[in-house]
Amino acid sequence: MNHPMRLSDPNPVPLGQKPRLQLGALLVEKGLITEAQLSEALVERRLNGGFLGETLVRLGFVFEDELARTLAEQAGVPFVNLEANPVDRYAAGTLSRALGESLLALPVRFTPEGGLVIAVSDPTDDTVMPQLQLAINCPIVLTVATPSSIRSGWRSIAA
Repeated sequence: MNHPMRLSDPNPVPLGQKPRLQLGALLVEKGLITEAQLSEALVERRLNGGFLGETLVRLGFVFEDELARTLAEQAGVPFVNLEANPVDRYAAGTLSRALGESLLALPVRFTPEGGLVIAVSDPTDDTVMPQLQLAINCPIVLTVATPSSIRSGWRSIAA
C-alpha cells in the first residue's frame, strides 16, 4: 500500500502516522530527562563516543529500565522484563551465546506459530536484525529488555 510521504522530514513517514521521535526528544517529552540533561549528555557523547542512551544511564540521568521501555516505545515493540519472565533454554539455544552477547540479544521463547521471540537492548540498531536473521532460520519477533537483564539471562542459562 502506497502512502503519501512527508518529504520534508529527515525520516519520511506515511501521512497520518506520527513520525518517530529521536530518543532524546522522546525522553524529554516523557519527562524522564530535562533539556539541560540532554544537552550535557550530547556533549559527553561527542567527547567520549558511544550511544546516547548509554551516556544518559552512565551519567545517572535515566534508569536502564526507563531507557529500555522508551526504546521499545520508540520502535513500536513490546518491553519484556526478563526477571519476571523466565527464558526458555531451548529457545535461547537457537542463538550462539557469543553472538547473543555481542548483539545484546537473547531468544526468550517460541511463538505458537513457530517463530522466536528475541529480546534486544536496542531495537533501533539497524545492524542487529540482519545478523539475527542470518543466525536463526525462523520468523523473529523483537522485544526489548535491559542490557543487564540480557547479560544476566545468558549467565543463568550457562550456569
